[in-house]
This record gives sequence, C-alpha cells and structure tokens, in this order.
Amino acid sequence: MSLVYDYSSDSDPEGLSSSGKTSFEQGKSEFVPTANGEPDSEGSKRHGKQDELNYKSKRPKRSKRKGKGPWASWSSSDEEEEETGNISGKPVKFDSDRSQPGYRENEFDLKNDNDVETVQESSQFYGESLVDYQGRSFLKPPLEENVNFTKEPLSFRTFLPKKLLHRYAGHGSGTNVVRMLPKSGHLFLSGGNDNILRLWDMYHERQLLRDYKGHSRGIRDANFNDDGTDFVSVSFDQQMKIWDTETGTIKHRYSFSSTPNCAEYRPNNSNELIVGLSNSEIRHYDLRVSHKQGLVQTYDHHLSSIIALKYFPDGSKLISSSEDKTMRIWENQVNIPIKQISDTAQYSMPYVAIHPANNYFAAQSMDNAIYTFSMKPKYKRHPKKKFEGHKCAGYGIGFTLSPDGRYICSGDTGGQIFIWDWKTTHLLKQLEVPDKKPISTLAWSPQETSKLVCAGNGGYIYLYD
Repeated sequence: MSLVYDYSSDSDPEGLSSSGKTSFEQGKSEFVPTANGEPDSEGSKRHGKQDELNYKSKRPKRSKRKGKGPWASWSSSDEEEEETGNISGKPVKFDSDRSQPGYRENEFDLKNDNDVETVQESSQFYGESLVDYQGRSFLKPPLEENVNFTKEPLSFRTFLPKKLLHRYAGHGSGTNVVRMLPKSGHLFLSGGNDNILRLWDMYHERQLLRDYKGHSRGIRDANFNDDGTDFVSVSFDQQMKIWDTETGTIKHRYSFSSTPNCAEYRPNNSNELIVGLSNSEIRHYDLRVSHKQGLVQTYDHHLSSIIALKYFPDGSKLISSSEDKTMRIWENQVNIPIKQISDTAQYSMPYVAIHPANNYFAAQSMDNAIYTFSMKPKYKRHPKKKFEGHKCAGYGIGFTLSPDGRYICSGDTGGQIFIWDWKTTHLLKQLEVPDKKPISTLAWSPQETSKLVCAGNGGYIYLYD
C-alpha cells in the first residue's frame, strides 16, 4: 500500500498504483460511478479534458523567431504567452489573421480601420474655362504660346537655368512630389502634406487650375499615365486612388494594411500599374481585370519597405529599390528578380530615374551621391559616373534629367539645387531657394530648354529658367 495517493510502493505489483491503474491507464480518465452504479460519462469527459490540459502544460516549450529573416532573435513560448496574454493554457482566438506572427498581407486588403479618417472626395476647378476658344480641353497645350509642344526628347538642346521666375503657393506643410504632364509639360501636378493634390499652369497667369481632395493624410507619391489623362496617387492613409485629370473624378480605389510608398504606370499600357508597399511587397494591377481587384502579380523578394519603382521605357522590366539596401530588376509579371544590385557598402536608394537616351539609369544614394547603372544585361554600375557635392543623407531627395540628357539636377538638404554635366560629372551650377529648406522633388519641363520646377519641406514650388 503506497503512502501517497496514486503512487505505487515497493509492495505494490509492478506497474500498478494504489488506485489499481497501470501507468499506461493513468493518462486516461478515471471511472466514476453514479448512484445507480452506471458509469458517469460526463465525469469521465471532465476528467479526460483536465488530463489533456495537464499533459499539454507539461510538454516541452518550443522557441520561435521574433520577426522575419535569418537575423531574427529567438523567443520562448513563455514570452509569447506574456505578449498575447495566454496564461491559462487555452488556445487564443485572434480577431484577425494580421495578429499572427507569420502573417503576410493577402492579395488585396480592403479594410475599414477606425484609425483612417474618411474624407469626402471632391475636386474644384479654378481656371477661367474648361475649354479654350476652339473647344479644346485645358489638357491640350496652349496654341497662343510660342512653344513647339511636340518635340521629341534628345531633339533639342537645353541650357542651365539661371534665375527664379515664379513662386507657386504649393502646399503649406510641405510639398512631397511634383510631376510634369507627359509630352507637353504645360501643366504640372503637385502633392503635399496637406492631403491635397493640385494641378498648376506653367503659362498664362501660372495659376492653380484644379485641386483633388480624397486622402486623409499626406500624399506620398503621384504619377501620370502616358498621355496625362489619368494619374495615380498614394498616401500615408494607406490608400491608392486613380483620378481623371480633367474632371477630378475617381476611377479606382485601393486600400492596404501597409503604407504605399510609390506607384508607377506601365509604359505603353495605361491599364497596368505597380505599387510599392512598406511591407516589402510590390503589387501589379491590371485595371481591366475584376478578379481580386485586378491584382495579377506580387513581387515579394525584398526584405524591407519598397521606396522607389521605375519601369524600363518599353515596359518589359521594372526596377525596384528598398530599405533593405538592395535594388532588384524584374521581368514584367514574373516574381523572380533577374538581377540583384547589392554591396556591403551600399546604402538605401530612395529615387531612381532613367536617362533620356535609355542606356543608363541613375539612383540617388543615402551616402550623398548619385550612381549610374547600365541598362544592358548584367546592369553593372558605371565606375566613373558618380555625382557628388550635395547632401541627401536622411532624406528622400529626388533628382531630374534634362530632356536632352545633358544635365542631371538634384535637390539638397540645405535648400540648394545642384546641376552636373552628365558626361564629365562636373558640378556646373548651384542655386539656392529663398526659404533654404530641403528640396526633395524636381521636374524639368519636357519641352522647354531651361525651365525647372522644384519643391520640398518649405511647401512653396519654385520655377527657375
């Protein structure tokens, strides 16, 4: 007879305890008789569940990684229980799959978060007339200006801008993006931290023509399609919207569970576009497809936030840059990069642009330099074509190239504009903006020889000539 209940003594038969059960049977539920001598099935179930919980609590605790990637640290299940509040041993039911450690955003995440403020979408026209005396839309270049708006890139020579020609009101809390209307360049689009996009006239009275309201937070990026009839905008409110440039109506809306940082139309096909997200994904949409809101491909090889995207001029490939300090080149709609550009000494590159001759692309690096890369297979970096002298560390500073490819022009954290010669990489000119605030976005007119617009943290948009 053992001294402790349910434990066997030396005098007990081998494998039996005082309760008469073998060690194998101790894991099973105990027989509990009722008043009439029948077995109590409910009691057996209760005991079985309790024994199962006790067994689970005694299992060895496994360790899991914190975060993703090979450098993620390990955490024990004790830490996980503290984080999730699961101290009872019962399984936790999550409200959403997003709280799971291995969660990855699904194909399209249309959501109604309480954090995101809903904004009434609207657009107002401020010009004198929607059409000119011939009944043409204001998107058509003005006939009264003594400018040929049909010139091809590389067909005329450009010159260095020398003076400040005009100051636009811009956006009060900072301007994040300026984009010229494709081909003609007689209008340009801007977006800022006031959550508004605005369309400005480069000629006449240089007035505001139309605004576009529909985002609840600052504008992150915006880009026109090939002919300028539509444009896409992405915002810190985790939304992407496609607008009709002329009427201000919204054609498509997309919501994500992470911030979209950049978006770009595919050249020669305005029905396709790509968007780079802060969850390291690039999503490819086709506006003609209704299934999954038109999502046709996801490129997911980067390890951190996507900060820049650029298509090859023929639309066959695309370039992506990420905060993981790498750039990748992809075949269109193929989720396998054909080239990874990386180096142990490489910094993040928040802006990418293609030379008008289509033989090189350039990337702004966080180590205060602009590097150039060949657009031919192997995509090697040019060892001698490097542009330095400005400061851009810690800021997403953009740059632009002249239509003939002769000059490359970059902003600066000290409120200056730097212009280099493309062939020699010599610094040719420095211009200082009046407010001396960082200049983060620039655009050279595609039809003018020396007109350049720039903007940044100060909010004002400056036109130089």
